Amino acid sequence: MYEFLSYRPVVPGDARLLLDWRTAPHITKYMLTDVPYDIARQEQWIAACNARDDYEHCVIQIEGRDVGYASITVTDKRSSIGEIGVYIGDSSAPKELTAYNFVGTLNHAFFTMGLHKLVNHVVDWNDRTVRAQAFNGYRHVGVLKDHALKDSIRHDLHIFEQTAAEWAAFRKKFRDTRNWWGEETVYRGL
Repeated sequence: MYEFLSYRPVVPGDARLLLDWRTAPHITKYMLTDVPYDIARQEQWIAACNARDDYEHCVIQIEGRDVGYASITVTDKRSSIGEIGVYIGDSSAPKELTAYNFVGTLNHAFFTMGLHKLVNHVVDWNDRTVRAQAFNGYRHVGVLKDHALKDSIRHDLHIFEQTAAEWAAFRKKFRDTRNWWGEETVYRGL
C-alpha cells in the first residue's frame, strides 16, 4: 500500500469539501442518487453520520492532502454485515488509489469494526470499480438486472461479497495490516 496514504475523521468543517466532491460530474455519474448543493444540509448530514453507531466515515489523504472519502455502513448488526462506499474526489489523485485505498478500509471494516462480511453493490457503468472489487478479493455473486434507475435509464447492479476470513488471507498480497487510523489490525476469527 502507499506509505503516503492516510485517513482522517470527517469533521463538520468538511461539508463544502465533501459536497463539492459529491456533486462533481466525475463522481455523481457513478452514484445511484444525486444530492442538492446545500451546505447546511451537508453539515447536518455530517453531524448525523458522526452520531451513528452503525456508520463510520473518513477523508482519504495522500501526503496530508485530502483526495477522497470512504464510508462503512453496518447493514445488519445481528449478522455483522456491512457495505463500503468510496470515491476519489480529487481528479488529480493517482488512478491506482482507487484500488489501494480499499486496503485500509477493509482492514478497518473487518478488524477494527469487527464485521463478518461486506456486501457491495456497484452499478454496471462503473467498470473501474467492478474490476477493483476482484482486485481486492471480492467475489462476484450476481447481477440485479434493470435494478438501478439513473437519469431515467435502468441499469444492472453488480453484487460482490467478501468475509473477514477471506480478506485475512487475501490481504497478504498487500502486506499492509493498518486500519484508517494507522493502527495494526489482526484477524481474530469468530
